[in-house]
Amino acid sequence: MVGDSTKSQTLTSKCNYGTCDGSGVIIDKDSIASFCKCREDMILAKKLDFANIPEEFKELKVGQFQTEWYSSEESKVKARGAKKAATNFVENYDLFKEKGKGLYLYSYIKGSGKTRLAASLANALVNIHKARVRFITTLDLLDEIKATYNRESAMSENDLINAIKEVDVLVLDDIGVEEPTSWVKEKLYNILNGRMISNKITIFTSNSTVEELKHDDRIKNRIEKMAVEIYLPDESIRSAIAKKESSELQDILFK
Repeated sequence: MVGDSTKSQTLTSKCNYGTCDGSGVIIDKDSIASFCKCREDMILAKKLDFANIPEEFKELKVGQFQTEWYSSEESKVKARGAKKAATNFVENYDLFKEKGKGLYLYSYIKGSGKTRLAASLANALVNIHKARVRFITTLDLLDEIKATYNRESAMSENDLINAIKEVDVLVLDDIGVEEPTSWVKEKLYNILNGRMISNKITIFTSNSTVEELKHDDRIKNRIEKMAVEIYLPDESIRSAIAKKESSELQDILFK
């Protein structure tokens, strides 16, 4: 009996609910298989891993976006508007998915919260809507494409670009910082045009409006078609967040 009990505990040690052997499948006494609740947890974990959201942003939620971090009342009002838009986007995801419409989060100042809000949206779309999301900076995306030119690359350029075209939601962070060479424009146009045709949602962050991007009209017209512009305050909150974190750690160090 002790041996059987130990075996049972071992089999269920990887299942959060203690009902399967960790495979996500339950076999009853009549040899009938059914899915365990932990299977959904495993699928969600894989989607979150695939999303590639930066470690510091993995736990962010849209509702936790702190509009009070901004100093001026004007900035706070703009931040509240952006937060409300993000919340409504998540709540109406099916409608935006049907129309293939994403968001273009921009401000002229670095550290204004654009990436934080975009990452919060990515987390929400994976957790709430089970969407397949990919978060990547524009520069990293272009570097990944270049890496496929290496003979030892496990993926071809075509395979990578097709994968980026087909993901449910692409979060393209910091578009506009790349040098708009003919090669860059060709690759971005290929990806954005493919996503537009397939009605896929793309969420952009940038330090400029769509019109001010140093790209040709082919690319800008597609971004305008694919996303609604949301203006965040031209105020950096990065230092405010850093000071808050340091203050909390000081409380621990000197209490």
